[in-house]
Amino acid sequence: MTDQAIATPLSTSGRFIVDARGRRVRLAGVNWYGAHEDYGVAPGLERVDRRALARWIARRGFNSVRLPFSLWMTEQSAAVPAEYLAANRDLSGATPMGVYDACVEALTGEGLIVIPNCHILDPGWCCSDRDGNGLWYNQRWPASKFFAAWQGIAARYQQNPLVAAMDIVNEPRPSTLGWRVLTPTWGSRPKTDLAAMYTTVGNLIHEIDPNVLIICEGLNYAADLTGVAAHPVRLNRPDRVVYSMHDYPWFHAAGQPRQAYLDQMRRNGGYLLTEQLAPVWIGEFGNGTRSLANFGLAPSPGQAGRPDAAVWWNNFEAWITENDVDWCWWAVNGTQPKGTIPVTNQHRSNWGDQETWGLLAPDWRNPANPQVLELLTAMIPARTGPGFDQRSV
Repeated sequence: MTDQAIATPLSTSGRFIVDARGRRVRLAGVNWYGAHEDYGVAPGLERVDRRALARWIARRGFNSVRLPFSLWMTEQSAAVPAEYLAANRDLSGATPMGVYDACVEALTGEGLIVIPNCHILDPGWCCSDRDGNGLWYNQRWPASKFFAAWQGIAARYQQNPLVAAMDIVNEPRPSTLGWRVLTPTWGSRPKTDLAAMYTTVGNLIHEIDPNVLIICEGLNYAADLTGVAAHPVRLNRPDRVVYSMHDYPWFHAAGQPRQAYLDQMRRNGGYLLTEQLAPVWIGEFGNGTRSLANFGLAPSPGQAGRPDAAVWWNNFEAWITENDVDWCWWAVNGTQPKGTIPVTNQHRSNWGDQETWGLLAPDWRNPANPQVLELLTAMIPARTGPGFDQRSV
């Protein structure tokens, strides 16, 4: 179990997420990805019992897990092949959503907040401008199915209060429908207006479960929340909106100076924190865990790192620490699923390939790099906000 039980439901207070007692909750978690890809099941279940994995996450001090799914998964009735569930044989015969349910139950059973995320519509690797999945609909999946699926997710977990937030769509980006390329907007053009979509979906979810947080990712692969200033998402439950950014080295110029990085992050979404407008959650960030050089530290013999990755990490760590931001590392995985890019059918990964950004080794039992794990766990405690003595950011 996590060190301290989280009093649900969660809500927002200015720039902070707070618990049922009004005390700040800093989301500090990991992504466990792969259910959204080709086979509809997350890797690791063939190597470790799901409950043991949940205990491993909780005992390291993390309090939340972002759990991607695909819209395709929600309509599958065939059982997941037994070979992908070898360490969880009690799930034999379960559908992709049945396996997903069991993972949710295991994670929340350890006191972890679970954040379902519709990562993609079609099954497969995400994300690319060419995958036809950059919006909440495409030629195979109408918007009506997307809305209904989210109401189904809300109903499915309504009785589990630790399914406390829902991340509506992953990394909005251009999407080709027929001969047209549609680019997501914020506050304009109804067919591509993310703010309007988040409002519709959030209110539909709240018709079933009024307690969950609605997480709204920004434009341009979740890197741009500038439109929120003029067009905030306004739900019938206004204290349930959280905005999300993602951040990776390639989102920035190589070797970006610290001040330029801080200015970019403030401009693209950090202003919501400094102006006390709304919480911002970094739903994805990550780096290669096999070399400490990627984190600006002296590598062990035989480890090769990337200088630009180290510059990014030092900038990111400074920003997230200074602003006491909520976050979720990509990823906990020790291995990858089979991944194919939708539409293009480009191969990305085989089942069982090592995940070089993962916190776990390929055995799914031991840390891939204990020192990287220590870096992350040191970032977990909140320093500011309701319930803390320090002055809020």
